[in-house]
Amino acid sequence: MKITHSIKTVAIAAVLAGAFGPVAAHSAEEKEKRFAESQYRHDVMEHFSYGFKKITAIMKGQAGEKAHIPAIAAIMAEAATMAKDSFAKDTRGMAGRTEAKDKIWDNWQDYASRMDKLVVDTAAFAAAAKGGDMAAMGPAMKKVGGSCKSCHDEYKD
Repeated sequence: MKITHSIKTVAIAAVLAGAFGPVAAHSAEEKEKRFAESQYRHDVMEHFSYGFKKITAIMKGQAGEKAHIPAIAAIMAEAATMAKDSFAKDTRGMAGRTEAKDKIWDNWQDYASRMDKLVVDTAAFAAAAKGGDMAAMGPAMKKVGGSCKSCHDEYKD
């Protein structure tokens, strides 16, 4: 009886995969792909998202080690030094997906100054993390988050 049950399960799974598989594949194909410059920028900026998530998990005791925080903060600070340059090329009108608003290049001086502030804020956060002073890390991390939000609110779709 177990063999019959297993055969039925496999048969049902095959029918469902045949019925719904093409829908899932079609949906994935419809999603617009990033163009190379957009993907590069996205990858640089993801270091902040990953960093915040990792540090938050560590601080909540959910995962990781507190000893890793300085290294994660240093990665974020290093990524910040690449952020402005990764947006320097005006990609308005390029085919493909991006969250970067055209306003970046319309208001380059403002955007660039926000990126410069991100460099300063992440460097301060990395220094606080390296020193191990948890009381200094919180406000420094909050400044980094404020820098991120400042640009996202104005320049990211």
